[in-house]
Amino acid sequence: MVAEHKMEKANRIAKAFIKAGWCANATMLSDGIPLLYVRAFSFEKLLLEAVDEGLSSLCSSSKQTIYFLLKNTFNISRRDIPYKIEEFADALEKIFGLGAKPIEILMIRRLDEKVGRVVEYLQHKDLVFAEYIAAARQSFLKKNGVMHVHSPP
Repeated sequence: MVAEHKMEKANRIAKAFIKAGWCANATMLSDGIPLLYVRAFSFEKLLLEAVDEGLSSLCSSSKQTIYFLLKNTFNISRRDIPYKIEEFADALEKIFGLGAKPIEILMIRRLDEKVGRVVEYLQHKDLVFAEYIAAARQSFLKKNGVMHVHSPP
C-alpha cells in the first residue's frame, strides 16, 4: 500500500515535468522504491523546434501565417503538431501543394540534427512524412532508453 502511494506520487511528479516540456518516466524498483527518470528534451519538443526551423526557412511572417492557418483552418495548434502529425502533413500539402515536400524534407533534416540520426530515408522519392516522424520518434525513445509518458493535451 505504501509502495503504491509512493508510485502514484512519482507519477504525479513525472506528469508535472512532462507538462513543463520535459520528458519523464516513473518506474518501480524491485524493492518497492519508485525511480523517476527525467530528461530536458522530449521528442515532441525537438520535433516542434524542427518544424519551427523548417517553416522559418520561408520567412518569419510566413511561419506565423502558416501557424494561423493551421489553427483556424485545420484546427491544429502548434503544440498539437506532434500528436496530429498526419493531419499536419495533410494541411501542409493543402497549403503548399507539391511545395510541401521540400519543407517536410527540411524539417526532417533539422529533426535528424537534433536527435542525432542520419537520414537514409530521404533517398526514397515516396517520402511519407508522418511515417518518417513515427520512425524517428521510436529511434529517439529507444536511443535514450526512457519512454515518454505523455498523452495529447
